[in-house]
Amino acid sequence: MKSPRAVLLDTSAWIAFLGSTEHDELKAATQQALHAERVWSCPVVVAELLVGARDRAALTKLRNLLGALPRVDIDENLWMQAAELGFVLRRKGVTAPLPDLLIAAACRLHSLEVWHLDEHYEQICAVTELRTRSFLG
Repeated sequence: MKSPRAVLLDTSAWIAFLGSTEHDELKAATQQALHAERVWSCPVVVAELLVGARDRAALTKLRNLLGALPRVDIDENLWMQAAELGFVLRRKGVTAPLPDLLIAAACRLHSLEVWHLDEHYEQICAVTELRTRSFLG
């Protein structure tokens, strides 16, 4: 069962958490959320992170880390919700990449807050219901 404060880290947040020497606030918040078992994942984020792994060892380490988290699956219903979200956003002058639409739809459907370093989520949030925490600065 998800905590009311459950979060899903976007790929941008994971990249900053795992490798950046900056973003102290994001790193501290993520560490606390991981310790409290409030961090969820989804196949889009997992795939984006694994594609960018430095080598086979990093790929295995990432797969193990992300595989230990609770996961929101992306089924046909979620694909349709992402499409609907993209449709509504375009009518309001906002175009977001498909991965971001899938992640936003997953977060909306499962009451997750998306943590990110990606302006697209703030654009989505401005025109539809989506709980976010931006670490853009």
